Amino acid sequence: MTSINLAADSLTAVSIAGVAAVVGALFGALGAFLAARHTSKGTVGAAARTGADAYGKAVRETRMDACTGFASAVRVVISGIQDKANAVYAHGQSHGSDTQEPLPTGPELMALADPLGDAAVRVRIAGPKVVAEEAYGVLDKCTDAMGNLGDYINLTASSPFSVDNPELAIIMVDGPIVRHSEVMTSIIAASNALSDFLDVARDHLDDWNGQAA
Repeated sequence: MTSINLAADSLTAVSIAGVAAVVGALFGALGAFLAARHTSKGTVGAAARTGADAYGKAVRETRMDACTGFASAVRVVISGIQDKANAVYAHGQSHGSDTQEPLPTGPELMALADPLGDAAVRVRIAGPKVVAEEAYGVLDKCTDAMGNLGDYINLTASSPFSVDNPELAIIMVDGPIVRHSEVMTSIIAASNALSDFLDVARDHLDDWNGQAA
């Protein structure tokens, strides 16, 4: 009877050992699976972050190039308008003189403003929308300044005296009365608009959803 009990105990011990081995193997396999899954998710997450960082960097560089290119074009146009307005002023002051310089022409004004269109399109494509809208606001101010310059040229060309002479009042003219001072005021407005554009562009270089980064 004792031998039977010993045999039973031996079988029970063997069974428990077998079950423990199986359970241990299962937990080991589960642990390996979970570890592999965690490693895989970590690798995928790292790759996704790397890809997002690279894309974000590319977006920033594209927007930076578009915005700085637009700002440079605007500065050239503003400087050109000021130079031509000063030339018109000098033309009026030397009215009737043999050394009087010719007035700027329409094609010259068109050539001056030409680079702005392409530069604004690049900003529109690079985005975001809020920056593009600010760029078109700058274009409006530059257009106003260019229009004032054109009116100033036309008024000077049709006047027998300097339209900037403070002692002379223009009673009747065929068009708006725009002098050097009005052109300068519109240039200041364009410069201020450019400054506002640069502030907005800086705040949205890394923007993804229409809000400042």
